[in-house]
Amino acid sequence: MTNNTVLLNAVRTVGIIKPIFNAVTVNFEPPRLNVFGTGFWLDGYFVTCAHVVGDIYGKDPQEVGILVVGGNAKPYRKAKTIIIDELHDIAVLEIQSLNSDDLGVLKAESEAGLTLHAGALQVGQEIAYAGFPLGMQLLNEKHSPSYAEGVIGSEVLEQNQGRKTVQISGPVIGGYSGSPIVLRSAPNEVVSIVSHSPSVEAGQASIFRGIHAKHIGQIVELAKS
Repeated sequence: MTNNTVLLNAVRTVGIIKPIFNAVTVNFEPPRLNVFGTGFWLDGYFVTCAHVVGDIYGKDPQEVGILVVGGNAKPYRKAKTIIIDELHDIAVLEIQSLNSDDLGVLKAESEAGLTLHAGALQVGQEIAYAGFPLGMQLLNEKHSPSYAEGVIGSEVLEQNQGRKTVQISGPVIGGYSGSPIVLRSAPNEVVSIVSHSPSVEAGQASIFRGIHAKHIGQIVELAKS
């Protein structure tokens, strides 16, 4: 695999499928997909941001729609949020296989995902991330992810609430939330996860803070227990 391929292959869209009732025909139209974020395979688990799934977590699927994960030339599969950590903006989803034949395919996908970076980080290290900015607007026929690059702009920060973050310089817009941030020198190693795009107050500057890999690791370990 090339440096980009291992990252690109690990990411998926996160969205909902919901039937639409047509008041004119008094019938339901075919279910429509609405993509609103990104997630990725990490050590056999599927990770995204808590705020990506937070609006539908715990709600009736008939009311809000069915949570699904897919795209990137892969089928859309039903998903369920099994862990949600709103403080650190991380969630772990359980992806359901389509049928018995799909079970092995899904297992292979999960095992071919990313892993966590365990070393120290340095200012200026080149990073890359991939996701689905603007949701449905930029999707092609294969629902391929968008790739972006940047650098680590500052050392790991610890804010008052105890959230460890990594400041990143790079283009980020809505839909990238949940995207894995990896080192370009080690493209299978996640150092952070895109949490929020730059604020309006910051003038939409290409600087943002991702949630540190240490928090991601803690949530994944919890999912394993």
